[in-house]
Amino acid sequence: WSIGVISYILLCGYPPFYDENDAELFKQILKAQYEFDSPFWDEISESAKDFIRHLMCKEPKERFTCKQAIAHPWISGNAALDKDIHASVRAQMLKTFARTKWKQAYNATAVIRQMKKLVVNKEENTNNHTTPAPTATGSTE
Repeated sequence: WSIGVISYILLCGYPPFYDENDAELFKQILKAQYEFDSPFWDEISESAKDFIRHLMCKEPKERFTCKQAIAHPWISGNAALDKDIHASVRAQMLKTFARTKWKQAYNATAVIRQMKKLVVNKEENTNNHTTPAPTATGSTE
């Protein structure tokens, strides 16, 4: 499974499963819902797509074993197309990388905001529950 996901990313520059909502993302993964979207997959050979399909098969019993994957024509033979896909993959990887960085920055900001709230609440609770210091006469004010 994981070699299929890695191969998918290396060939097109983005992951096979994506959703802003984690619950929806997990549904896609569990259902093995992915596509070979145009134009990103237009230049990729059918043999490469077949290799990925067999590795990312939902049913483990139907999925390629390591031995079967190594024997696949796309890996063992000359089934790969003689096309340079570097530019399109690079552009898509940069977009995906930028989107991931923005999401990480947003999440970091949300965490910092929550931490500040916790500190403020703790300080307020500490200030509200302190006992007054004794004065020179021994009484508390």
